[in-house]
Amino acid sequence: MANGRNRDGWDGFTWSARGEDGSLDGTSEGRQQPLDEARDNDAEAGAGDIGSTTEGRWVSQGGVLRWEDGEDEEKEASAQAEVNSHWAEDEVELPQGAPETLRIRAAHAWLARQRAMEAQEQGLLLLERRLRGSQDTQDTQEDAAGMQRRRGPVEESPLDIALAEHQAAIEEYERLIEELDDVAAHNGPARVLVEYHLSLTERLAELARAPEAPAEFAERLLLVPVEDEEAVVGAKVPVSLRAEAEWQGRAGAVLQARRRVEKVTAPEPED
Repeated sequence: MANGRNRDGWDGFTWSARGEDGSLDGTSEGRQQPLDEARDNDAEAGAGDIGSTTEGRWVSQGGVLRWEDGEDEEKEASAQAEVNSHWAEDEVELPQGAPETLRIRAAHAWLARQRAMEAQEQGLLLLERRLRGSQDTQDTQEDAAGMQRRRGPVEESPLDIALAEHQAAIEEYERLIEELDDVAAHNGPARVLVEYHLSLTERLAELARAPEAPAEFAERLLLVPVEDEEAVVGAKVPVSLRAEAEWQGRAGAVLQARRRVEKVTAPEPED
């Protein structure tokens, strides 16, 4: 089983063009352009740095600071552009006093990149499985089918388990992106990430009550007791390796998403 996984003038920004090029659907078995290479291409195309005139900056007028939109902020960004932007980077550096809409974008772009990375990993595994589709593999599968008829279910291969984990993570990131969009549609910018953080914590509590969850998950990650946790732990039943892997994919995605929100909303250091 694979390990868990180890983001004013801005109000008009939308993510409605997500997935236009089809590269984030997580189903392609073909060659995918590496994310690092795509980011390098974007840089060569003239992507600006934070604070530049292309991506917005703080300007002073009469001693009053205000955020001035950049060229790319006035355009609707595609999903791929967000994935390749520096707003999606793990160590993103936000401008001093960044507006809430910029913090939301940094969270949203990061989520899109994580989903793309999961899809890329899944694509590599699918390619590996296809390369293994030799006659020897076919013979092995036929032997396994015979054993199944005699002995019952056959255990899935580590490759199948890893694919299941990545697929679960892809689906969870997609759900998290939709949830952030929904929260943004019903709240003002100042409340979006607050409400979203609460929803992420609720999702972690839900995952902590799942049969696949380790007994210490709620206490270690939520830092609060989960309702009926003792009853749930006592009712533990054996689960399959696939079920455990899918839980790991979902829980890892939500946990990292909450950390991302905490990062982009952290107080700025005092001078």
